[in-house]
Amino acid sequence: MIIDNIKNAHLYFGLGKGFEEALTFLKNYSDTATVKADLPVSEKVMVKCRPYMTKAESECAFEAHKRFADIHFVVSGCEMIGYAPVGTLKVTREDVEKDMIYLEGSGVNIPLNAGDFMITFPDDAHMPCVKQNESVLCAKLVAKIELD
Repeated sequence: MIIDNIKNAHLYFGLGKGFEEALTFLKNYSDTATVKADLPVSEKVMVKCRPYMTKAESECAFEAHKRFADIHFVVSGCEMIGYAPVGTLKVTREDVEKDMIYLEGSGVNIPLNAGDFMITFPDDAHMPCVKQNESVLCAKLVAKIELD
């Protein structure tokens, strides 16, 4: 897992071409990210625009992926993302077709504010959408990077 601000995106280009493409797209994105959309970037990178109201941690769930890394980028608003190593949680359900593993257990909540991003890899369970203090509209882009 990596957490940083988008102004430092260039520091992570060495993770591979897909990460460079995704981070460059996120850094240059000029829309408000308030409309749900899927934005193809390249053959191995898709960006999902997902605005939502943040909610109580009890209403959120851990997830992980086997084939993709995610970059969660907060365009406006704020949220907390729960984090835990996949191996410390219990798998409750898996949807192979959608590359979604649902898990339960406990982790730590990490605040993300406008301009911040979090990169999660297959061993990183993450719980997005958690409110920091009160529910707010969070405009967020999630880059899905297909791993080799």
